[in-house]
Amino acid sequence: MAVPLIGLLGVGGVALVAAVVLLLGSGDRKPPNPNCLPDIPRTYQRVAVGQVVVPLTEGTYTVSSPFGMREGAVHQGVDLAAPLGTPILAATDGRVVAAGPAEGFGHWIIIDTAEDGVPLSTVYGHTSAGGVFVKPGDDVRAGQPIGAVGSDGESTGPHLHFEVVPGGRLQGGQQIDPMPWLEHASQSSTGVQVIPAVHAGTSDGSHKSSRSRWELGSAKARVGCNPSPAVVEGVSLRPGSVPSEYEPWIGKAAGTCPEVSAPLVAAQLRQESGFNRFAGSPAGAQGPAQFMPDTWARHGIDGDGDGRIDIYSIPDAVMSQAAYDCSLVQIAKDAVTHGKLQGELTELWLSMYNCGPEGTLAQGGVCQNSETLGYVKAIPRMAAEYAAAQTALDAENRPGKSGQAAVSVAGGARR
Repeated sequence: MAVPLIGLLGVGGVALVAAVVLLLGSGDRKPPNPNCLPDIPRTYQRVAVGQVVVPLTEGTYTVSSPFGMREGAVHQGVDLAAPLGTPILAATDGRVVAAGPAEGFGHWIIIDTAEDGVPLSTVYGHTSAGGVFVKPGDDVRAGQPIGAVGSDGESTGPHLHFEVVPGGRLQGGQQIDPMPWLEHASQSSTGVQVIPAVHAGTSDGSHKSSRSRWELGSAKARVGCNPSPAVVEGVSLRPGSVPSEYEPWIGKAAGTCPEVSAPLVAAQLRQESGFNRFAGSPAGAQGPAQFMPDTWARHGIDGDGDGRIDIYSIPDAVMSQAAYDCSLVQIAKDAVTHGKLQGELTELWLSMYNCGPEGTLAQGGVCQNSETLGYVKAIPRMAAEYAAAQTALDAENRPGKSGQAAVSVAGGARR
Protein backbone atom coordinates (compact mmCIF):
# COMPACT_ATOMS: atom_id res chain seq x y z
CA MET A 1 0.00 0.00 0.00
CA ALA A 2 1.44 3.37 -1.02
CA VAL A 3 1.69 5.62 2.03
CA PRO A 4 2.16 9.44 1.89
CA LEU A 5 5.51 11.13 2.50
CA ILE A 6 4.37 14.76 2.73
CA GLY A 7 4.94 14.80 6.49
CA LEU A 8 8.57 13.82 5.94
CA LEU A 9 9.47 16.12 3.07
CA GLY A 10 7.34 19.20 3.71
CA VAL A 11 5.78 21.26 0.96
CA GLY A 12 9.07 22.27 -0.66
CA GLY A 13 10.40 18.72 -0.67
CA VAL A 14 7.19 17.36 -2.15
CA ALA A 15 7.35 19.97 -4.89
CA LEU A 16 10.89 18.90 -5.71
CA VAL A 17 9.93 15.22 -5.79
CA ALA A 18 6.91 16.06 -7.93
CA ALA A 19 9.15 17.85 -10.41
CA VAL A 20 11.46 14.85 -10.59
CA VAL A 21 8.50 12.50 -10.96
CA LEU A 22 7.12 14.62 -13.82
CA LEU A 23 10.47 14.52 -15.59
CA LEU A 24 11.00 10.78 -15.14
CA GLY A 25 7.49 9.50 -15.49
CA SER A 26 5.85 11.53 -18.26
CA GLY A 27 3.73 9.41 -20.50
CA ASP A 28 3.69 7.75 -23.87
CA ARG A 29 3.32 10.80 -26.09
CA LYS A 30 4.75 11.02 -29.56
CA PRO A 31 7.71 13.35 -30.29
CA PRO A 32 8.24 16.26 -30.39
CA ASN A 33 6.29 16.47 -27.13
CA PRO A 34 9.03 17.48 -24.62
CA ASN A 35 7.46 15.31 -21.91
CA CYS A 36 8.72 12.17 -23.67
CA LEU A 37 11.93 10.60 -22.49
CA PRO A 38 14.42 9.76 -25.24
CA ASP A 39 15.26 6.17 -26.09
CA ILE A 40 18.53 5.46 -24.31
CA PRO A 41 20.99 2.90 -25.70
CA ARG A 42 22.69 0.71 -23.11
CA THR A 43 25.84 -1.20 -23.99
CA TYR A 44 28.53 -2.95 -22.04
CA GLN A 45 32.14 -1.85 -22.32
CA ARG A 46 34.74 -3.76 -24.24
CA VAL A 47 37.41 -5.40 -22.13
CA ALA A 48 40.86 -6.47 -23.25
CA VAL A 49 42.22 -9.94 -22.61
CA GLY A 50 44.03 -10.30 -19.27
CA GLN A 51 42.18 -7.51 -17.52
CA VAL A 52 40.24 -7.87 -14.27
CA VAL A 53 36.77 -6.37 -13.87
CA VAL A 54 34.83 -5.44 -10.75
CA PRO A 55 31.95 -7.95 -10.93
CA LEU A 56 29.11 -5.42 -10.57
CA THR A 57 28.62 -2.23 -12.55
CA GLU A 58 29.94 0.88 -10.85
CA GLY A 59 27.17 2.74 -9.06
CA THR A 60 24.80 -0.24 -8.79
CA TYR A 61 26.07 -1.73 -5.52
CA THR A 62 27.21 -1.02 -1.99
CA VAL A 63 29.51 -3.12 0.19
CA SER A 64 27.09 -4.57 2.75
CA SER A 65 29.48 -6.97 4.52
CA PRO A 66 33.30 -7.01 4.18
CA PHE A 67 35.69 -9.96 4.31
CA GLY A 68 36.66 -11.16 7.81
CA MET A 69 35.10 -11.98 11.16
CA ARG A 70 31.33 -11.69 11.38
CA GLU A 71 29.18 -12.98 14.22
CA GLY A 72 31.93 -15.27 15.47
CA ALA A 73 32.78 -16.81 12.08
CA VAL A 74 34.96 -15.84 9.15
CA HIS A 75 33.05 -14.30 6.28
CA GLN A 76 35.14 -15.63 3.40
CA GLY A 77 34.14 -13.10 0.76
CA VAL A 78 32.69 -9.64 0.33
CA ASP A 79 28.95 -8.96 -0.02
CA LEU A 80 27.93 -6.41 -2.64
CA ALA A 81 24.28 -5.40 -2.15
CA ALA A 82 22.47 -4.61 -5.40
CA PRO A 83 18.94 -4.76 -6.82
CA LEU A 84 17.60 -8.14 -7.87
CA GLY A 85 18.57 -8.97 -11.43
CA THR A 86 21.61 -6.68 -11.55
CA PRO A 87 24.03 -8.26 -14.08
CA ILE A 88 27.02 -10.09 -12.61
CA LEU A 89 30.16 -9.78 -14.70
CA ALA A 90 33.04 -12.26 -14.87
CA ALA A 91 35.94 -10.69 -12.97
CA THR A 92 38.55 -12.51 -15.03
CA ASP A 93 39.03 -14.53 -18.18
CA GLY A 94 38.70 -18.22 -17.38
CA ARG A 95 36.69 -21.40 -17.49
CA VAL A 96 33.44 -22.07 -15.59
CA VAL A 97 33.97 -25.04 -13.27
CA ALA A 98 30.68 -24.83 -11.32
CA ALA A 99 27.35 -23.22 -12.13
CA GLY A 100 24.18 -24.19 -10.36
CA PRO A 101 22.79 -25.21 -6.97
CA ALA A 102 25.11 -24.98 -3.96
CA GLU A 103 24.36 -25.46 -0.29
CA GLY A 104 24.25 -22.17 1.59
CA PHE A 105 24.54 -20.10 -1.58
CA GLY A 106 21.33 -21.29 -3.23
CA HIS A 107 23.12 -21.09 -6.57
CA TRP A 108 26.66 -20.12 -7.44
CA ILE A 109 29.18 -19.75 -10.26
CA ILE A 110 32.91 -20.50 -10.03
CA ILE A 111 35.43 -19.40 -12.67
CA ASP A 112 38.96 -20.82 -12.65
CA THR A 113 41.87 -18.92 -14.12
CA ALA A 114 45.57 -18.50 -13.35
CA GLU A 115 47.51 -15.59 -11.89
CA ASP A 116 51.28 -15.70 -12.40
CA GLY A 117 50.94 -19.40 -13.16
CA VAL A 118 49.07 -20.16 -9.92
CA PRO A 119 45.46 -21.44 -10.08
CA LEU A 120 42.89 -18.92 -8.88
CA SER A 121 39.09 -19.06 -8.57
CA THR A 122 36.51 -16.30 -8.43
CA VAL A 123 33.18 -17.23 -6.82
CA TYR A 124 29.77 -15.60 -7.34
CA GLY A 125 27.10 -16.65 -4.83
CA HIS A 126 23.37 -16.26 -4.04
CA THR A 127 22.10 -16.13 -7.62
CA SER A 128 18.70 -17.62 -8.37
CA ALA A 129 18.22 -20.63 -10.64
CA GLY A 130 17.18 -18.28 -13.45
CA GLY A 131 20.13 -16.01 -12.72
CA VAL A 132 22.84 -18.45 -13.84
CA PHE A 133 23.72 -17.77 -17.48
CA VAL A 134 26.70 -20.11 -17.89
CA LYS A 135 27.45 -23.82 -17.53
CA PRO A 136 30.56 -25.80 -16.51
CA GLY A 137 33.07 -25.91 -19.34
CA ASP A 138 32.16 -22.51 -20.78
CA ASP A 139 35.12 -20.24 -21.49
CA VAL A 140 34.34 -16.67 -20.45
CA ARG A 141 36.02 -13.29 -20.70
CA ALA A 142 36.37 -10.57 -18.09
CA GLY A 143 33.35 -8.29 -18.30
CA GLN A 144 31.02 -10.92 -19.75
CA PRO A 145 27.62 -11.15 -18.01
CA ILE A 146 27.51 -14.58 -16.37
CA GLY A 147 24.50 -14.22 -14.08
CA ALA A 148 22.21 -11.90 -12.15
CA VAL A 149 22.08 -10.84 -8.51
CA GLY A 150 19.64 -12.89 -6.45
CA SER A 151 18.88 -13.71 -2.83
CA ASP A 152 18.86 -17.50 -2.83
CA GLY A 153 20.25 -19.63 -0.04
CA GLU A 154 21.15 -18.24 3.37
CA SER A 155 20.60 -14.62 2.44
CA THR A 156 18.71 -11.73 4.03
CA GLY A 157 18.47 -9.62 0.86
CA PRO A 158 19.62 -9.40 -2.76
CA HIS A 159 23.41 -9.23 -3.07
CA LEU A 160 26.45 -10.83 -4.67
CA HIS A 161 28.77 -12.80 -2.40
CA PHE A 162 32.14 -12.55 -4.20
CA GLU A 163 35.20 -14.61 -3.31
CA VAL A 164 38.77 -14.76 -4.60
CA VAL A 165 40.51 -18.08 -3.90
CA PRO A 166 44.20 -18.60 -4.78
CA GLY A 167 44.79 -22.31 -5.21
CA GLY A 168 41.25 -22.91 -6.48
CA ARG A 169 37.88 -23.04 -4.70
CA LEU A 170 37.31 -26.71 -5.53
CA GLN A 171 40.98 -27.62 -5.11
CA GLY A 172 41.28 -26.69 -1.42
CA GLY A 173 42.57 -23.13 -1.85
CA GLN A 174 42.15 -20.44 0.79
CA GLN A 175 39.95 -17.36 0.37
CA ILE A 176 41.55 -13.91 0.56
CA ASP A 177 40.01 -10.45 0.89
CA PRO A 178 38.75 -9.61 -2.64
CA MET A 179 39.03 -5.83 -2.26
CA PRO A 180 42.82 -5.59 -1.73
CA TRP A 181 43.23 -8.23 -4.44
CA LEU A 182 41.34 -6.05 -6.92
CA GLU A 183 43.43 -3.04 -5.92
CA HIS A 184 46.70 -5.00 -6.13
CA ALA A 185 45.83 -6.36 -9.57
CA SER A 186 45.48 -2.81 -10.88
CA GLN A 187 49.05 -2.02 -9.74
CA SER A 188 50.60 -5.32 -10.82
CA SER A 189 53.71 -5.19 -12.99
CA THR A 190 52.39 -8.24 -14.86
CA GLY A 191 50.01 -6.01 -16.75
CA VAL A 192 46.83 -7.33 -15.16
CA GLN A 193 44.47 -4.38 -14.81
CA VAL A 194 41.28 -3.87 -12.81
CA ILE A 195 38.54 -1.97 -14.59
CA PRO A 196 35.45 -0.65 -12.79
CA ALA A 197 32.48 -1.87 -14.81
CA VAL A 198 30.77 1.25 -16.14
CA HIS A 199 27.57 2.19 -17.90
CA ALA A 200 27.81 2.76 -21.61
CA GLY A 201 28.74 6.31 -22.46
CA THR A 202 30.64 6.96 -19.23
CA SER A 203 33.90 5.33 -20.22
CA ASP A 204 36.53 7.47 -21.84
CA GLY A 205 37.39 4.57 -24.11
CA SER A 206 40.83 4.14 -22.56
CA HIS A 207 40.18 0.43 -21.94
CA LYS A 208 39.26 -0.32 -25.53
CA SER A 209 42.05 -1.77 -27.62
CA SER A 210 42.77 -3.83 -30.69
CA ARG A 211 43.33 -6.79 -28.34
CA SER A 212 39.71 -6.80 -27.20
CA ARG A 213 38.22 -10.22 -27.83
CA TRP A 214 34.85 -10.00 -26.15
CA GLU A 215 32.32 -7.35 -27.01
CA LEU A 216 28.85 -7.64 -25.58
CA GLY A 217 25.67 -6.85 -27.39
CA SER A 218 24.42 -3.32 -27.78
CA ALA A 219 20.69 -3.87 -27.38
CA LYS A 220 18.73 -0.69 -26.77
CA ALA A 221 16.69 -0.27 -23.64
CA ARG A 222 13.68 1.69 -24.78
CA VAL A 223 12.54 3.77 -21.84
CA GLY A 224 11.00 6.58 -23.81
CA CYS A 225 7.78 7.20 -25.71
CA ASN A 226 7.40 3.70 -27.16
CA PRO A 227 7.05 1.37 -24.20
CA SER A 228 8.54 -2.08 -24.60
CA PRO A 229 9.73 -4.73 -22.18
CA ALA A 230 13.24 -4.57 -23.60
CA VAL A 231 16.33 -5.13 -21.49
CA VAL A 232 17.10 -2.30 -19.04
CA GLU A 233 20.64 -2.46 -17.66
CA GLY A 234 20.69 -6.13 -18.70
CA VAL A 235 17.59 -7.00 -16.59
CA SER A 236 14.19 -7.85 -18.05
CA LEU A 237 11.00 -9.71 -17.33
CA ARG A 238 10.66 -13.37 -18.13
CA PRO A 239 8.46 -13.30 -21.26
CA GLY A 240 4.84 -14.13 -20.55
CA SER A 241 5.27 -13.98 -16.77
CA VAL A 242 2.83 -11.06 -16.30
CA PRO A 243 -0.47 -10.16 -17.98
CA SER A 244 0.21 -8.83 -21.47
CA GLU A 245 -1.39 -5.45 -20.79
CA TYR A 246 1.10 -4.85 -17.96
CA GLU A 247 4.28 -6.07 -19.63
CA PRO A 248 5.24 -3.02 -21.76
CA TRP A 249 4.55 -0.58 -18.93
CA ILE A 250 6.58 -2.57 -16.43
CA GLY A 251 9.46 -2.51 -18.93
CA LYS A 252 9.15 1.25 -19.28
CA ALA A 253 8.75 1.85 -15.54
CA ALA A 254 12.00 -0.02 -14.86
CA GLY A 255 13.90 2.82 -16.51
CA THR A 256 12.88 5.27 -13.79
CA CYS A 257 15.83 4.49 -11.50
CA PRO A 258 18.43 1.69 -11.33
CA GLU A 259 17.25 0.36 -7.96
CA VAL A 260 13.73 -0.47 -9.16
CA SER A 261 14.04 -3.29 -11.69
CA ALA A 262 11.28 -4.70 -13.89
CA PRO A 263 11.01 -7.91 -11.82
CA LEU A 264 10.60 -5.85 -8.63
CA VAL A 265 7.89 -3.71 -10.24
CA ALA A 266 6.06 -6.86 -11.35
CA ALA A 267 6.35 -8.53 -7.95
CA GLN A 268 5.09 -5.43 -6.20
CA LEU A 269 2.03 -5.23 -8.46
CA ARG A 270 1.31 -8.90 -7.82
CA GLN A 271 1.59 -8.43 -4.07
CA GLU A 272 -0.51 -5.26 -4.04
CA SER A 273 -3.39 -6.27 -6.30
CA GLY A 274 -2.76 -9.57 -8.04
CA PHE A 275 -2.71 -7.48 -11.28
CA ASN A 276 -6.35 -6.54 -10.68
CA ARG A 277 -6.74 -2.99 -11.98
CA PHE A 278 -9.96 -2.47 -10.00
CA ALA A 279 -8.64 -3.81 -6.70
CA GLY A 280 -9.63 -2.06 -3.47
CA SER A 281 -8.66 -2.60 0.15
CA PRO A 282 -10.62 -2.13 3.40
CA ALA A 283 -8.20 0.71 4.23
CA GLY A 284 -9.19 2.56 1.04
CA ALA A 285 -6.25 1.78 -1.24
CA GLN A 286 -7.24 1.59 -4.91
CA GLY A 287 -6.07 0.33 -8.27
CA PRO A 288 -3.30 -1.99 -9.49
CA ALA A 289 -0.64 -0.34 -7.29
CA GLN A 290 -2.98 0.17 -4.29
CA PHE A 291 -2.45 3.88 -3.80
CA MET A 292 -4.29 5.69 -1.03
CA PRO A 293 -6.28 8.54 -2.62
CA ASP A 294 -4.30 11.32 -0.91
CA THR A 295 -0.99 9.75 -1.97
CA TRP A 296 -2.30 9.38 -5.51
CA ALA A 297 -3.31 13.04 -5.59
CA ARG A 298 0.34 14.02 -5.04
CA HIS A 299 2.18 11.26 -6.89
CA GLY A 300 -0.12 10.03 -9.64
CA ILE A 301 1.29 10.26 -13.19
CA ASP A 302 -0.33 10.37 -16.62
CA GLY A 303 1.60 7.31 -17.79
CA ASP A 304 0.08 6.97 -21.27
CA GLY A 305 -0.34 10.65 -22.10
CA ASP A 306 -4.11 10.53 -22.55
CA GLY A 307 -4.59 13.69 -20.51
CA ARG A 308 -6.04 11.91 -17.47
CA ILE A 309 -4.42 10.64 -14.26
CA ASP A 310 -6.52 7.59 -13.44
CA ILE A 311 -5.78 5.47 -10.36
CA TYR A 312 -7.33 2.46 -12.16
CA SER A 313 -5.35 2.93 -15.39
CA ILE A 314 -2.61 0.33 -15.86
CA PRO A 315 -0.11 2.76 -17.50
CA ASP A 316 -0.79 5.47 -14.92
CA ALA A 317 -0.60 3.11 -11.95
CA VAL A 318 2.55 1.28 -13.06
CA MET A 319 4.47 4.44 -13.92
CA SER A 320 3.30 6.14 -10.71
CA GLN A 321 4.33 3.14 -8.60
CA ALA A 322 7.85 3.15 -10.06
CA ALA A 323 8.25 6.92 -9.66
CA TYR A 324 7.07 6.77 -6.05
CA ASP A 325 9.35 3.78 -5.42
CA CYS A 326 12.31 5.76 -6.72
CA SER A 327 11.51 8.75 -4.50
CA LEU A 328 11.48 6.36 -1.53
CA VAL A 329 14.80 4.85 -2.66
CA GLN A 330 16.39 8.29 -2.45
CA ILE A 331 14.90 8.98 0.98
CA ALA A 332 16.21 5.62 2.21
CA LYS A 333 19.68 6.24 0.76
CA ASP A 334 19.91 9.65 2.41
CA ALA A 335 18.70 8.26 5.74
CA VAL A 336 21.23 5.42 5.67
CA THR A 337 24.01 7.89 4.85
CA HIS A 338 23.08 10.02 7.86
CA GLY A 339 22.70 7.06 10.21
CA LYS A 340 18.92 7.35 10.52
CA LEU A 341 18.21 3.94 8.98
CA GLN A 342 19.89 0.56 9.02
CA GLY A 343 19.12 -2.37 6.76
CA GLU A 344 19.13 -3.56 3.18
CA LEU A 345 18.13 -0.81 0.71
CA THR A 346 15.43 -2.75 -1.14
CA GLU A 347 13.75 -3.80 2.09
CA LEU A 348 13.90 -0.23 3.44
CA TRP A 349 12.12 1.40 0.50
CA LEU A 350 9.61 -1.44 0.33
CA SER A 351 8.92 -0.84 4.02
CA MET A 352 8.30 2.82 3.24
CA TYR A 353 5.84 1.90 0.48
CA ASN A 354 3.93 -0.41 2.81
CA CYS A 355 3.95 1.36 6.17
CA GLY A 356 5.12 4.84 5.22
CA PRO A 357 8.45 6.68 5.24
CA GLU A 358 7.65 8.25 8.60
CA GLY A 359 7.01 4.87 10.21
CA THR A 360 10.16 3.36 8.75
CA LEU A 361 12.31 6.29 9.88
CA ALA A 362 10.74 6.27 13.34
CA GLN A 363 11.76 2.64 13.81
CA GLY A 364 15.22 3.12 12.28
CA GLY A 365 14.60 0.31 9.82
CA VAL A 366 11.92 -1.94 8.39
CA CYS A 367 8.61 -1.50 10.24
CA GLN A 368 8.27 -4.34 12.72
CA ASN A 369 4.62 -5.20 12.11
CA SER A 370 3.83 -8.61 10.63
CA GLU A 371 2.39 -7.25 7.38
CA THR A 372 5.45 -5.15 6.53
CA LEU A 373 7.92 -7.83 7.63
CA GLY A 374 6.22 -10.26 5.28
CA TYR A 375 5.95 -7.66 2.49
CA VAL A 376 9.65 -6.81 2.33
CA LYS A 377 10.59 -10.51 2.12
CA ALA A 378 7.85 -11.64 -0.27
CA ILE A 379 8.49 -9.11 -3.03
CA PRO A 380 12.22 -9.85 -3.60
CA ARG A 381 11.41 -13.56 -3.49
CA MET A 382 8.67 -13.17 -6.12
CA ALA A 383 10.86 -10.85 -8.21
CA ALA A 384 13.30 -13.71 -8.73
CA GLU A 385 10.44 -15.65 -10.37
CA TYR A 386 9.85 -12.82 -12.84
CA ALA A 387 13.50 -12.20 -13.79
CA ALA A 388 14.44 -13.37 -17.27
CA ALA A 389 17.65 -15.34 -17.72
CA GLN A 390 18.67 -12.89 -20.42
CA THR A 391 21.11 -9.99 -20.75
CA ALA A 392 22.20 -7.64 -23.47
CA LEU A 393 24.62 -10.32 -24.66
CA ASP A 394 24.02 -11.27 -28.29
CA ALA A 395 21.79 -14.32 -28.46
CA GLU A 396 24.30 -16.39 -30.39
CA ASN A 397 26.93 -15.79 -27.71
CA ARG A 398 24.66 -16.39 -24.72
CA PRO A 399 25.96 -19.39 -22.77
CA GLY A 400 23.51 -22.05 -21.59
CA LYS A 401 22.25 -22.60 -18.08
CA SER A 402 23.38 -25.42 -15.87
CA GLY A 403 21.45 -28.22 -14.30
CA GLN A 404 24.30 -29.41 -12.13
CA ALA A 405 23.65 -31.19 -8.85
CA ALA A 406 24.11 -29.32 -5.59
CA VAL A 407 27.65 -28.88 -4.29
CA SER A 408 28.38 -28.49 -0.58
CA VAL A 409 29.85 -25.10 0.30
CA ALA A 410 31.96 -25.28 3.44
CA GLY A 411 31.99 -21.97 5.24
CA GLY A 412 29.59 -20.28 2.83
CA ALA A 413 28.31 -16.80 3.63
CA ARG A 414 24.98 -16.45 5.39
CA ARG A 415 24.16 -13.08 3.91
